[in-house]
Amino acid sequence: MMKMTEATPSLFEQVNYPKDRNNMTDLEKKHWPRIECPDTVEANKPFDVTVNVGVGIDHPSELAHFIEWISIGRTEGNLEMCRVGLSPKFSHPRATFRVALDKSTTLVARESCNLHGIWENKKDIKVK
Repeated sequence: MMKMTEATPSLFEQVNYPKDRNNMTDLEKKHWPRIECPDTVEANKPFDVTVNVGVGIDHPSELAHFIEWISIGRTEGNLEMCRVGLSPKFSHPRATFRVALDKSTTLVARESCNLHGIWENKKDIKVK
């Protein structure tokens, strides 16, 4: 019989971030989305943005505990640009998005864990 893990209610009441990025707990390491893309891009030229869930510790991907979705957006107008839904069978939650920007912005990556809520990371991108 599969053991079900209880959800953490307080994590569902907010968007979550590590308290100290230089000294993350295991929970924070498993859930923080990492944004991988160039720091500077050309205006209106498509580029890849990869979002990996986890920093040094892989997030579980099982029926009882998994990443439901990963999204990428930007801070202006709180705009979500793309979202991908995931099933519990992924070995490592990761998504690559192809985007183009017309001006410098801050990208926002979010992921939703079925037990530990929404986690967010941001990265400034310069457009030349």
